[in-house]
Amino acid sequence: MVMVLADPEMLDRLAKSMDGKAGEIPRLKARANTLQAGGEVSGLTALAAWLGVTARDLRSRARTLRSPSESRFGSLAVYSLPDTLARQGKGHGLTAELKKVLDAHKDGPGAHHGVDVAERRAQAVKKYFSGLSRAEQAALAAADPELVGNLDGVPSEIRFAANRMEIQEAFNEESAYLKDLAKDDSRYLRTKKRVDTLRRFMSPRVMEKKGPGGRRVTVEVPRQFLVFDAHYGTVGDPKSAAFADGRVAEVVGDLENAKKVLLRVPGVTSRLDGFDEFAQGGYDLVRAGYGKVEDPDTAAISWQGYDAPEYGDSLDPEKAVAGGKDLANFRSGISVNLRKDARVDIFAHSYGTLVTAKAIQSGLKNVDNIVFMGSPGLGPGINSVADLHMPGTKFYAMRAREDFVSYTQGHGKDPADFEGITRLATDRSHRHSEYYKEDSESMNNLQRILFGDTKELTFEHTTLDEEMMGAQELRMLVAFLRAKVPPDVANKMGRDLDPVLQSKISGRAGMTDLIGPVQGVLDKYHMLDRVTPQELQKELVALSGSLTYKQTCKAVEEKGAPAWVARAAGGSAMLAATKLLDPTSHLVAKGMELERLMNDVGDLFSGDSLMAGGVRTVGAAFDLLN
Repeated sequence: MVMVLADPEMLDRLAKSMDGKAGEIPRLKARANTLQAGGEVSGLTALAAWLGVTARDLRSRARTLRSPSESRFGSLAVYSLPDTLARQGKGHGLTAELKKVLDAHKDGPGAHHGVDVAERRAQAVKKYFSGLSRAEQAALAAADPELVGNLDGVPSEIRFAANRMEIQEAFNEESAYLKDLAKDDSRYLRTKKRVDTLRRFMSPRVMEKKGPGGRRVTVEVPRQFLVFDAHYGTVGDPKSAAFADGRVAEVVGDLENAKKVLLRVPGVTSRLDGFDEFAQGGYDLVRAGYGKVEDPDTAAISWQGYDAPEYGDSLDPEKAVAGGKDLANFRSGISVNLRKDARVDIFAHSYGTLVTAKAIQSGLKNVDNIVFMGSPGLGPGINSVADLHMPGTKFYAMRAREDFVSYTQGHGKDPADFEGITRLATDRSHRHSEYYKEDSESMNNLQRILFGDTKELTFEHTTLDEEMMGAQELRMLVAFLRAKVPPDVANKMGRDLDPVLQSKISGRAGMTDLIGPVQGVLDKYHMLDRVTPQELQKELVALSGSLTYKQTCKAVEEKGAPAWVARAAGGSAMLAATKLLDPTSHLVAKGMELERLMNDVGDLFSGDSLMAGGVRTVGAAFDLLN
């Protein structure tokens, strides 16, 4: 299932088809007159006129979709908000009053104090807005959409309208920038994707719901953005993008009246230009029951509200700490506009699970269910459900087969292995990015939690080896490297490697182009001193032997041999593999030392490092001769 949005190309094709049908009508009428049946087709003239008018209307809509140009008053009208006071500029005085309310509820020191302040501030904002007429609320949104659109406590429809105004501003700015870019400019593709995304934000989406008599009804509705800031965060890859990654949160459903509210938290590389791919999961989740129509009692918020890392800096928890505070404050802030009996769940994926764990440590509260999917770990000291200190919350975890992110445990123990957690089945989902795959068991289980059908949940108890042969060895290798490289060094090295990775991802560089820059980063942090070739050689041989043993045992057992025969065969294969690999890996280790020797020879000509370089060179040469 894909998100259905009004598409200008589709409208143009439909208009062309209508023109073609209208063009055939005179021929049909002439043929009917020849057959003396003109009276039978007298309605064709009216039909031709209707087809012509409709085709022109479709082309007009297509032009609007390609280059939306909507005034702030038009944005108010989309959500049926009055614009009388907005046109008179009455909102500016109200903005000053609102800022006084915010100044009186600024954050302060203290553990979890930010969460409490966020809720009190949202309550104060809600109280202020409740004292305004609908026309005054709309006027305030038009006067300062950037402030109002991202402010908890403001009625949802007012925020939707304000953020639509900001989306229009961002579209105008970025489409103008795109026009000046050559198509071979490295920034062109991502900028175009971003402009196309902003255009879709302004386009209606197709909603399928239950109509009278339970019939399935399809209607067009405007999209609903609860958060929007095109200039928020860092620029993930400055050579491919001129604008910051941005932050966005979209609501599907009636947030303020929903009985079930879902918050979805994404992982690395979450940017404005890729938001619709993430948002698709929210659209699919709320579709349930016969005919897969949107559940009227459920609202899903796809919250891309933090500055997500790219691949290199994903080793660093810094952005998760900041994002966790934002998530905790957001949950507290929106609570004032929800039903008091609304159930709230969080579904977090990948690095988003670490963000959610940091939110818990920042005081996140009032969450009924939390699901961790494809987690790299929840941070130091969190090794069980008890360590999360949320006794009123039910925790679930998913780890799909071949999910390398979970296997590495880059940020701590995988919650799928936690004591006290419920691990859910993920059949038909594989690797790291298919948890929301339609008709997969992971998606089915997510919907069961969302809709309260927990008796229908299915579970998983597979080991790493059952999921993927070699997963255990991969986890052990990462643990070995983590023990050798301090976290602060790994974080810095990851940040330095990220531009190199981005050059490959964007197509600016090939694999061979990466060798030099990667080697430069490894040398900068003295990786051959932290993890010596001999140590790495020993570890790889041991892990390869372990993997060979398991693979051989499995193959022999599948042939019907007894377990003791399989173990004996596995032991023999491990011994043979170790003997074979040991000299090969020894040569690799010596090759790594030789490369370092060549680097050190270069140091002989670097002035200050003449003595040190000479000593290292002599020592390395002596080792090689041995």
